[in-house]
Amino acid sequence: MTNEAFLKFKDSENKIIIPYLKKIFPSLKSAYCLYHMIEQLEDVYTYLVNSKDVFFIEVSRLNNSINHTDILSIKDYAIMKKGKQYHRYMKEIIALSNSEIIK
Repeated sequence: MTNEAFLKFKDSENKIIIPYLKKIFPSLKSAYCLYHMIEQLEDVYTYLVNSKDVFFIEVSRLNNSINHTDILSIKDYAIMKKGKQYHRYMKEIIALSNSEIIK
């Protein structure tokens, strides 16, 4: 990721995504982006929230409207992504989430 792309991502995260997450999760303490995919009409994100919920969100590239598609427990997400190897994966994403604190 280039520095310019990273700055654009952080700007979008700070202005659009984090305020939305705070509406959905009033006690938001941490949010860590696990996945970001740029599509033609929207950006697709997967966030680990408060070290326990995995939140799927789409942000329109046309008007910044937000559509959240699902919320899974961290265990269900890890099983979905890694099958039988989910215990190790779950520990890794929890460790990562602890480094991204929302103030």
